[in-house]
Amino acid sequence: MNNKTETNLIDEFYRYLFVGGVAFAVDMGMLWVLAGGLGFHYLHASLWGFVAGTWVNYQLSVRWVFGYRAVQQAGMEFGLFLLVGVITLGFSLGLMALLVDGLALHYLMAKCVVTAFTLIANFAARRILLFTSWRRPMPVEVEE
Repeated sequence: MNNKTETNLIDEFYRYLFVGGVAFAVDMGMLWVLAGGLGFHYLHASLWGFVAGTWVNYQLSVRWVFGYRAVQQAGMEFGLFLLVGVITLGFSLGLMALLVDGLALHYLMAKCVVTAFTLIANFAARRILLFTSWRRPMPVEVEE
């Protein structure tokens, strides 16, 4: 596996924002088709949308967003990538249920609110866990 050199955190965030938009479109599209078109319960449809969106996010993230890959085994890397998503999914589904069932917000509007939370949480956790080199040498101070 060929690791690129680490890039600027801000550049990575902007790329992740774009990739997140693509993954969100896949996720939201699945939600809309499954819940709105096929009659699935919105939480079940959200789960399948999440799986499809996470796969797209992972594929684009490792190819274009992050400049360094800390985990060399793709299966383990995707497993950890997915684990971060599953943890935030738990929070997202709870928040979505609160917004839809508790506050009577439409499920598509609730999904938009929830996505803002997951974007930031997923980027931070994935960047720290999977795409940061912890083996950088510490800068040496030069005495004059």
